[in-house]
Parts: sequence; structure tokens; C-alpha cells
Amino acid sequence: MRSTSVSQPWRALLVCAIAITLLFGTVPASAEPSNAAIEKKRSEANVAQDKLDAMATELEVQVEEYNAISEALDKTREDIRRTQADLENANRDLADAQARLGDRAAAIYKEGSTNVLGVLLGTTSFEDFVSRVELLRRINRSDAELVKQVKASKAQVEALETSLLSREAEQVALKTETETRAKGIEAQIAKQEAYVASLNAEVKTLIEAEKERQAKLAAERAAQAAALAAHGSGGRPPTSEGNLPAGHPEAVGIALQYLGVPYKWGGTTPSGFDCSGLCQYVYKQLGITLPRTSRSQYNVGAHIAANRLDLLRAGDLVFFGTAGDASRIHHVGIYVGNGNYVHAPSTGDVVKVSSLTDRISKSGDYVGASRF
Repeated sequence: MRSTSVSQPWRALLVCAIAITLLFGTVPASAEPSNAAIEKKRSEANVAQDKLDAMATELEVQVEEYNAISEALDKTREDIRRTQADLENANRDLADAQARLGDRAAAIYKEGSTNVLGVLLGTTSFEDFVSRVELLRRINRSDAELVKQVKASKAQVEALETSLLSREAEQVALKTETETRAKGIEAQIAKQEAYVASLNAEVKTLIEAEKERQAKLAAERAAQAAALAAHGSGGRPPTSEGNLPAGHPEAVGIALQYLGVPYKWGGTTPSGFDCSGLCQYVYKQLGITLPRTSRSQYNVGAHIAANRLDLLRAGDLVFFGTAGDASRIHHVGIYVGNGNYVHAPSTGDVVKVSSLTDRISKSGDYVGASRF
């Protein structure tokens, strides 16, 4: 077996490249970290904020209604004041009319009928007599009609006052009801604001925890990179598309010898493999020493972008990470050609060949490949 190594100038460059990838390959330094827990809590906060916004809108509606009712109530009370003034005038007019009618009746009572007879007997002709009788009738009818009209006017004003007072009572009740409803919404808003604030605080706490986790992970990766460089590696520095190395298609034949070998967590021998253990073992037969974990294996060799499936060749290592994120790689296999790869899947399964294209379309977790 042969052992490959990296020349000294390339070793320094490789160490830098690996360190940069390990330290900054997760998210840009300025980006806010995220994970499922953060997104779930942030989603809860967004829902709570939407509810708070809806409450604020409802409060605005109630306040507008309260203001409109207050304005209408002020107008009703002004109408009541005018109506009561009209009623006072009607009472005075009625009192005056009744007083005048009373004075006339009293005068007739005091002077007796002789006064009326005097008016009638003082006529000079029959026509004059008839005219004076009609005049007396008109005077009596006029006095009675005046009293009747004043009473009718007073009744109308009283009816209007009653209607306005009823309207005032309704508007006062409606104003009180609206005010109570608005205050209830204000109380709910206060509670919701506190709830939103608590959720945002939880999001902030989770973000800080994730930052600490990522910082710790970056430090661990930096240590891995340093250890990898110190012990030597069969990796190659990244190359341009036109200068990809030939690769090792013979790795496929070796890997296929172990079809059916059971998956074993931490396994690195034919008695049982995990995913990275299988790849490490196969390439070791070719004299190439690979790192132990799939994440570390991804960081050596020449990378092939996830969207360049046309560049894949038999023997390339293909990598998978949560949501296709290179910083969250959790699985690796060996490409065998025709859109398939051989790998040790998971507990309870065995080394087998699976469809890479199917996995990409269903899971979307393909990160890319490395060639040695």
C-alpha cells in the first residue's frame, strides 16, 4: 500500500483553507445564528405580535366608536338644552294665554251680562247688531284657539324632550359599554405585550446560546484542522473545474466488496461500518489516509459543488448535511456512477447502494463532493 502526503507549501495553504472553512463555513460573521428551536420560538413571537397588532387595531376601532358616541351625546344634550328652553317659553306663552282668557272671564263675571247687553243694545241697526254678535264670538274663539295652540305646542316640545332624554340615556349606556370594552382590550394588550416581550427575550436567549455553541464548534473545528495538518493527510487543495484530479474509481470495487456488512456506530472494520468508517477504510486500502468524521473528510480533497452533478466520477465522496448545510454534515458515501452511491446508512441497516438523485429530490440534504 502507498501513502500520499501533501508538500510543505501546499500543507500551509491547506491548513489555512481548512481553518477558514471550519471557522467560517457555517454562516457569515454578520449573520444572526439560527436553529430549529430559535425558529420555532421566533415563529411563536411573530404569531403573538400579529395578535397584538390585531388587538391594537380593534382598540383603535373602539376608541373611534367611543369618540363618535361622545360627539353624538354632546349634540343630544345640546338639543335637550334648547328643547328645555323652548319648553320654558311654551309654558310662559301658555300662562300668558290662560291669564288673558282668565282676565276676560273675570271681567265678564264682575261686570255681568249688562256690559255685553250694552254692547249689543248700543247698535244702530240690525246689521250692526249681527256684526257685534259675530265680533264677540270671534273674540271668544280666538282666545280659546290661542290656548289650544299653545297647549299643542307645549305638548310637542314635551314629546321632543322625552325623546331626547331617552336618546341621551341610550347614548350614555352605549358610551359606557364602549368604554368598558376599550378598557378590556387595553388590559388584554398589556398582557399580550408582556407575552411578546417574554417570547422575544427567549429568542434572544436562544440566539446567544446558539452563538456560544457555534463559537465552541468553531474552536473545535480549528483544533481538528490543526491536528489534521500536524498528522498529515491524503487531501488535496481545492482545484478549479478544469484541473480536478483524476480521482480513484477503483475505490468503488473495494467498497462493493462489503455490501451487506451491518451498520455499526463507530465501526471502522468489515465487522461493522458507520458511514465515514467505510470511506476511511476503503481509501486506506488505496494508501490514502482520510480523517475519521464525515465533516472532516469533507474539508479535504478537491470540492465539487452540489449543483455540478455532471462532474461526479466514480470514487468521489458525496456528502449530506441538514438542509444541505455544509456546516451540518452528518453522512458520507462513495459515488459509484449512474446517479448511485454506496454507503453505510444507519443503525439496523447494511452497506448498500442507493440512488443519489432520489435522495437529492426527496431530502434536499446533498452538500457536494470531494475528490482525491
